[in-house]
Amino acid sequence: MYKSNTFKIASIYMGTVIGAGFASGQEIMQFFARYGVKGLYGIAIASILFSLTGSLILLKIYSARLKSFEELLQSVLGPKLGRMVKVVLYLLLLSGYCVMLAGSGALFQEQFGLGKGIGIWAMTIAAFITFIFSISGLAFVNSLVVPLLLLGILSIGSMVIAQNNFTMSNASGAIFTGMTGNWLTSSLLYVSYNSIGAIAVMASLLPLIKHKRVAVGGGILGGLGLGLLAFFLLVPMLILYTDISGVEIPMMAVVAVLGENVKIGYGILLWLAMLTTAIANGFVCIEGIKDTLGIGHVWTSLAFCIAAIPLASFGFKNLIHTLYPLFGYIGIFIVCAMFFQSFSKA
Repeated sequence: MYKSNTFKIASIYMGTVIGAGFASGQEIMQFFARYGVKGLYGIAIASILFSLTGSLILLKIYSARLKSFEELLQSVLGPKLGRMVKVVLYLLLLSGYCVMLAGSGALFQEQFGLGKGIGIWAMTIAAFITFIFSISGLAFVNSLVVPLLLLGILSIGSMVIAQNNFTMSNASGAIFTGMTGNWLTSSLLYVSYNSIGAIAVMASLLPLIKHKRVAVGGGILGGLGLGLLAFFLLVPMLILYTDISGVEIPMMAVVAVLGENVKIGYGILLWLAMLTTAIANGFVCIEGIKDTLGIGHVWTSLAFCIAAIPLASFGFKNLIHTLYPLFGYIGIFIVCAMFFQSFSKA
């Protein structure tokens, strides 16, 4: 039971972070590849921080018996500030869900030659079916999809490395960039930027945390898994950097050198990565709406899924450019508050 739940929690943690930005390679390009080999140091730091953050949050949820994101916020920030931040975060999580819907539409149109509407509806239907089964559905989908993502990304990364023998076209990289500073500050920003969605989802995982070992193990396994995936995304990008720099979906450019079948296969993996993030963000929103309004779970899920469809029409790039920085700023605030509170009580 302990091992099973540890794996489920780690899968949900990883699935929440592995969204369109991660699996497409765009986040890895922006935060790590631009620094060349030094980006590998950044990924090592980020993996450690993901492990520490995940374990700390899960331990707090277990020890305080917290059952929701709202309870976690009030525990860390206090009742008044917690309620204020909750409203903003639910809006951001809704927006994050819509980003994945828009991304699905863009992927179906650009990679599969189908309409945007088909991609949006495909994601909506898959998410709704998952939401019906609540936390069990979330755990089931992530337990299936995350191993597929691991296998796919590790296989593709290994093939590119085998063809080029670690000969990197961007080994030295930049020392400093105006956007993220150096490789160290970039890795810190990356973790905080991705933490808010993961924190929100983990706050609902108390039913799976049966022991402290599950909390610690789930956080560490999830953090190390994210580091492993990021490594096998970064190295191929460093090898092919001069060919893929500036493209919108770097990993699709990477897999293109491996053949059309591999490119189609990775397109499917990218869609699954979007799905895991969509259901994570949507799950937290639905739980919050259901608890606030007292509406049945299935009807809340249906209303949420239908209401989100028009919002996805704003477009994938526009939503990411506008909303993702807000996740980072709020993520830094909450994670720092969590660490401060933990150390002050130690």
